[in-house]
Amino acid sequence: MTALAAASYDLRTLLTAWEDSLHAVVELGRRLTPEQWEAPTECPGWSAGDIVRHLSWIEAFLAGRQDPDHLVDWDAYPHVTSDFGRMTETGVDVRRPLGQQEACDELDGLIDLRLHQLMAIEPLDLLTEVPGLFGRPVPLQNLLRVRVFDTWTHEQDVRRAVGLPANLASAGAQVSALQMTGALPFVWARNVEAPIGTTLHVTVTGPIAFEAWAAVDEDGRGVALDDLAAPADPTLSLTTDWETYARLGAGRLDVTAPETLARLRLDGDPDLAAKLPESLAITP
Repeated sequence: MTALAAASYDLRTLLTAWEDSLHAVVELGRRLTPEQWEAPTECPGWSAGDIVRHLSWIEAFLAGRQDPDHLVDWDAYPHVTSDFGRMTETGVDVRRPLGQQEACDELDGLIDLRLHQLMAIEPLDLLTEVPGLFGRPVPLQNLLRVRVFDTWTHEQDVRRAVGLPANLASAGAQVSALQMTGALPFVWARNVEAPIGTTLHVTVTGPIAFEAWAAVDEDGRGVALDDLAAPADPTLSLTTDWETYARLGAGRLDVTAPETLARLRLDGDPDLAAKLPESLAITP
């Protein structure tokens, strides 16, 4: 078992993973039964169909399309409490009148539009700045990594909701794993608030298997460690399977539930071990 290679973040890999992940959602959405389309997911208030609508809203926004003015009945969505939540919920709600095939058709068409827009960028490289979701420019590699992670995670939301597990080792899954391990230093130093000098070792098994290390340096910053610098006796070790780790990274599990804790092997400092599972979530 080895550490994930950040070199896999080349432009071709990211573009392919992004496109393939979106197509996977479209294809999945088209073959759901009407009952499955309405099945609730782990995203509060969202059905499987709402996941497709959500991804369409994001890609339409990034494409420069503006939705019509729309008033949401916020009393129907009491779980929405932030400005970001209201923005994303509006993008879904404006599309709720669309039927199943219409919603899938919109997302399918947006994939081609967005790919055409991206391929027309000059110069096209990882550091080229493009409009981000919050309106400010971001490097293309950052946008694609986040979009792959979000899309693949939502595909898994739908699959779990309707009992159709698959694509746990797809290109989107591999980029998502890199995204989550890339965030480990931040998670360890900022979310867990681990003390200076402490180290974390994560071992993930399953269709995507890897090891990752993080530490807190003398300035209190989280840093990644490679195989050679990894300590033999880390402050805390976590061992779990890939699907569980992915769900933790997406904030999809109740970390207080016994069935969740049973999937995690935590060895080392008990206080840090108590904080780590919830701290792994890197989604908004």
